[in-house]
Amino acid sequence: MRIHFKSELLEFLSSEGPKELKRLGALSVFVGIVNTLLIGLINGAAKDVSAGDGVTIQFFGFALLLIIFLIVTKRANQANIRSANNLIYRFKIRVMNNAFKSNLLKIDRIGRDYIMEVMTRDTQFVTNSVTALVSAFQSCSTLLFLTIYMGTVSLAACLIILATAIIVFTVGLIELFKLTDMLQQESKKEAEVNGIYTSFLSGYKEIKMNSKRALDITREMVAESKRNNDSRTFLILKITNFFNYLQILLYLVVGLIIFIVPVVSSSFAAHVTTAATTALFLASSLSAVIMNIPTLSLANVSARTLMELSRQLASHETDRVEPGETEFSEIQSITLDNVSYSHGGSDGKRTFVLGPINYTFEAGQVYFIRGDNGSGKTTLVRILIGLYQANSGRILVNGKEVAEPVTANYRNLFSVVFTDFYLFKRMYGIPPFDEKEALDLLKLFKMEDKVSIEDGVFSDLNFSTGQRKRLALLVALLEKKQFIILDEWAADQDPEFRQVFYEHIIPKLKEMGKTVIAITHDDQYYGMADQLIYMSNGKPVTVRESA
Repeated sequence: MRIHFKSELLEFLSSEGPKELKRLGALSVFVGIVNTLLIGLINGAAKDVSAGDGVTIQFFGFALLLIIFLIVTKRANQANIRSANNLIYRFKIRVMNNAFKSNLLKIDRIGRDYIMEVMTRDTQFVTNSVTALVSAFQSCSTLLFLTIYMGTVSLAACLIILATAIIVFTVGLIELFKLTDMLQQESKKEAEVNGIYTSFLSGYKEIKMNSKRALDITREMVAESKRNNDSRTFLILKITNFFNYLQILLYLVVGLIIFIVPVVSSSFAAHVTTAATTALFLASSLSAVIMNIPTLSLANVSARTLMELSRQLASHETDRVEPGETEFSEIQSITLDNVSYSHGGSDGKRTFVLGPINYTFEAGQVYFIRGDNGSGKTTLVRILIGLYQANSGRILVNGKEVAEPVTANYRNLFSVVFTDFYLFKRMYGIPPFDEKEALDLLKLFKMEDKVSIEDGVFSDLNFSTGQRKRLALLVALLEKKQFIILDEWAADQDPEFRQVFYEHIIPKLKEMGKTVIAITHDDQYYGMADQLIYMSNGKPVTVRESA
């Protein structure tokens, strides 16, 4: 295993909050100096007491240093905690902005669940590590200045402590980076086990209906959980044993100073008490560093994950304008000119090819797109609305080419209800509307006695998929956009409302001047379309006017 002497945690903190990291370093130096002065005062006072001298000056000096130490460290630690939370806040906002500027394919490849896990678990680990990092920095600073102080007391003792510190830090750093790699592997294994738990809960109904399926997934869940538990237990025991060895080494150093140094230094006997006291404080500082290694290891893994996610999203920014800006007005047509697109598999080979597509969608028309599963219907629509970027070809609005990659101002032409839609409880980004307009739409979708809208918020969303799709289309209409895109919208409607949709709502949308593009398998209603597009193997085999 190669050891990379690089701290992703420090790299993350320095990139996200360089001022905070500098303040942390300054505080650590201050704490190290004050700790050393306090120990020096204590040792000096102890020597004066043994000699029968007064210690009044030392007492007031000690009290003053202690007060300064308490005030400064309290305020600085509070500032560090606030800074850490602000740092994570800024990071989350930037990641969400980068996600918005990215594209759908990239988000799908990274995985929404993975992004959420990183944004919750890993950011929490980094936030929680700040206290450990502050403690480790302060302990290292104290260790440095106490070693210098020990050099003024006994050079032999100082050399022993210095050698021990070098050994501890070297071994500790090597172990830290080993732990980082091991913890990262454990994190991946734990994510796999969590995936089984998610499958169990998501497929709970299916599991309840098949006892053999329940037995199989339970066995897998128990086996993988046990394997993960055994692996994690082994890792924790290894960490614990490692710390025990280092603790023994620290006490061995104190013993060497008391029992061995006097043998090699005849003048050391007069300073044995001072050296022993200082050595104990040194051991305490080293111990504090060691005890923070597990927390810092976890935070190091999390920081690495956070930076990787940030790089993945930042490398695929596509939007160049803010949402709401537009350069289009009075749309007459949108044309796909020789547009082609391909899905790539994990091996880099093309697994699906769409096109070339040459087609013009005229304003105010109703288009139905039909075809077998996997024929390219949804892909065609996603290219049209700018969620996917074509590999070749052009998109033209009113005959004018749309710059690539398409941006928010182009996507703002469309209101969409996806087949895997998400319905927000609050109507974000909806222009002002009056209550009568909303009520009329609720009546149109036969939802007026089930839900109300107050201040742009639905009173309830606990409905069937078909009913929630009606509300999603209601929101799409309130967006006041010319193009309405529906991906198998009617598939979840009951037969009665499906008829209402095709025979009443579609004509009403056309009367409103809307351009409707709907993916549908309801062949009995194909006559309601102005144009019928048939997709097969990524190509429009038949494009004809509906009878």
